[in-house]
Amino acid sequence: MKSFLFNILSLLFICGCVNEESSTLENRSEDKYYVSVQEFTGESYTLARGDKTDEIAEEHSEEVNQAVKQYFKEEYKTEVKIHNIVGAVDGATVFVESIGKPHFYSYAIIPVDKETETVDSKGVWSQEGQVEAAIISGLYAWINEEKFQKLAQYVEEKVKEYPIVGISEDANQNGVGNYHTTPYYKLVVYGGVVQDELLDNYLKNPDRSKDEWVKMLEGESINPAMVSVLIQLYMDEADVEPDKEIFDQIVSDLSEMDDLPVGKYSFLLHDNTIDKTNGQNNKENTLERKAPNFIIKE
Repeated sequence: MKSFLFNILSLLFICGCVNEESSTLENRSEDKYYVSVQEFTGESYTLARGDKTDEIAEEHSEEVNQAVKQYFKEEYKTEVKIHNIVGAVDGATVFVESIGKPHFYSYAIIPVDKETETVDSKGVWSQEGQVEAAIISGLYAWINEEKFQKLAQYVEEKVKEYPIVGISEDANQNGVGNYHTTPYYKLVVYGGVVQDELLDNYLKNPDRSKDEWVKMLEGESINPAMVSVLIQLYMDEADVEPDKEIFDQIVSDLSEMDDLPVGKYSFLLHDNTIDKTNGQNNKENTLERKAPNFIIKE
């Protein structure tokens, strides 16, 4: 059951946190909710029915910050910095970033009592498997650092060559980022041999060198289906449709590129807009190379 929940949560968050109020495009007014991706910082990120708890949590921000940092240190042996607090039903979601390597974004939830207007600093929790997935995703990215740098360098070159952009670091820090996330791609490891070899060792001693982590995966056969890399880019200018020629060129380049980390790769090219409440662009005009037609690297 744990592995089942682990995979379900990963599927939910590979495309960002779920927001009940934005489940379909039809019930969204573009003028009201969508902004230019360059303007989006994530500070307008919201969760359903969280107005009151958001206000209470912000009033107790020092207590919230201390409780969440302590939670990650005690439960996951990881130091984090707090980036954003967003109210939700009966609690607040606190978005964090790991300090140093492995690098990942994650979150925890702190209960909020709307009647007494207090927060429960002893009741901090996280969804099952979520932080664990963030840790092993960060470790996989670190172990394959040079190969992922090749991917990043390629995308950076295309961003200079074509009128396309990624998402800002601010947006990732304030809630869009999850697992191992950069301005251009999000990496999620679903478990498998990577988790089996790395997670327990991390929780016992996270302060290992990169070489030590590399050796733990040496000789192991990694299933590409267990590693998902989602690349998302946006058109640089407003009121411009996603460019099919740019999309096709990047898909072709990714398909032919050697020496990328083992995994299944997806690529989405959006227009210039993003939903300011959830950091998503689910429009029908998005150009997509994704499931079931992944770009597989073995």
